[in-house]
Amino acid sequence: MQYCKYVITLLFVFPLAVFAQDITGLWKGTLYNDTTRQFYKYEIGISKEKDKFTGFSHTWFILDDKQYFGVKKVKIKMAADGKIIVEDDGLISNNYPVAPNKNVRQLNILTLDAGGEVMTLTGAFSTNRTKEYHSLTGSVSLQRKNDFWQSALVPHLQELGKEQDLSFVKEETETLARIASDKKNTTQQLNESQALAAKENARAELAKQQTLQQEQANQKKELELQAKQEAAGQAAVEKERIKTATALQEQDRKLQLERDNEMKRIAKLETDIRAKEEKEKQQAEIVLKEAIQKEEAAKEKAMKALAQKEAEAKTKAEKENARLEFVKQQQTRAQEIAKENAVRLQLKQQSEARGREEKQQVELAKQAQAVKDKDAKEAKEAAIAAQKTKAPIAEAIVKNTPKGNAINNAVPAANVANRTTVLQQTVNFSSDSLLLSLYDNGEVDGDTVSVLMNGQLILAKQGLSTTAIKKVIYIPAGTDEVELLMYAESLGSIPPNTGLLVVRDGKNLYEVRFSGDLQKNASIVFKRKKE
Repeated sequence: MQYCKYVITLLFVFPLAVFAQDITGLWKGTLYNDTTRQFYKYEIGISKEKDKFTGFSHTWFILDDKQYFGVKKVKIKMAADGKIIVEDDGLISNNYPVAPNKNVRQLNILTLDAGGEVMTLTGAFSTNRTKEYHSLTGSVSLQRKNDFWQSALVPHLQELGKEQDLSFVKEETETLARIASDKKNTTQQLNESQALAAKENARAELAKQQTLQQEQANQKKELELQAKQEAAGQAAVEKERIKTATALQEQDRKLQLERDNEMKRIAKLETDIRAKEEKEKQQAEIVLKEAIQKEEAAKEKAMKALAQKEAEAKTKAEKENARLEFVKQQQTRAQEIAKENAVRLQLKQQSEARGREEKQQVELAKQAQAVKDKDAKEAKEAAIAAQKTKAPIAEAIVKNTPKGNAINNAVPAANVANRTTVLQQTVNFSSDSLLLSLYDNGEVDGDTVSVLMNGQLILAKQGLSTTAIKKVIYIPAGTDEVELLMYAESLGSIPPNTGLLVVRDGKNLYEVRFSGDLQKNASIVFKRKKE
């Protein structure tokens, strides 16, 4: 519910009008919400039919790299004091994560200022209070804009089939249609005046048409041949993929066999070391036991000899000499035991040194095997990546192409040179790198674009949605101008192909809305700011 309330605070950003001046057209600006203490961008289209004003509003914001929007119909009337009253009249399209409350309405009370170079509409807004939501308050600020095709609202209404509900769009469309009709009539009159000359050239024209038909037939054959070649190429790629997979399996088998053999060798080496250590330990215990037995036997023999000498001694002096002789023998034996202990210690140290050396060899063997395993894994991953690179591009395109709007060209931006390029906007920048975020500008209907930077492909066949497609571009030092070209790969289910490009240049943020089709590329030019 808390997230729902947060979204509700973002939804209420809407229209305006004035009557002493012609206020029909597109208005763009911001709304400040007192609750969230944030500014939100929105647009209003004001229409006039038989002295009655109506319109649409478009609110959008980006949250966690996902674009959310809402389009509403609004009612507009003039108050007695000249204020412009704008009130919600129904939500017609949105992609909010939670459904907005239908009982919440927003009311704008706005003032027109037509005294400056740019007409503005400013004022306060508020929403009604319901059982679930408190009333919201804030302020709006709008400016009149002439280029309404570069808006977020009009292309969105165009995809909804409601752009003709705006009188200023309808008038321009009718004007363009009249211009086209006048041009057609002029062309027709010119054709009639040249009818005689055309008849004289009919035979030449017929020959030219026949030549053209032959060229078209040749082109058709060439396309059929190209299709066959592409099919053969896909078969070759699949064959190569199977061959690579088989080679990888064989390589894995060999590497596994080598690894098993090496691990067996290491295990045997460890077993031999443990057996050798156990044998040396047993031998050392036997030597120690024999030395102790030998020492005890010598001591017992000496005691018996002493006792015998004492018994045989006739005088006290003889007994004392016998004792001194015994002490001397014990000292000599102690020296012999010390030498034997030193030899045993030396043998033990040598055995331990050999054990450490053999264990070190085992550890080095394990490390070498680990390196081999890592190298084998990296080689396998590289081979798989190379195989994926060779896979037909058309397969990925078919999977990501909306039904009913198939793409014939496997190569991204295949016909870029054959389309007219239309400049959408010029943006000044100062950083050496720019963060680009691409969104769909209207209904998410399967629009697909490729992006070229100075003629080089940087994004291929990207499906536009409300979630950002991000790309960082790096601008070399000394380069003062960069052109981004948006190439429509498909128009989705609702033509044309419309998108929103958000550009982050350091702390600066720019929004560029573009529109293209299968005859026009959308161009955006970036120029470096002069210091």
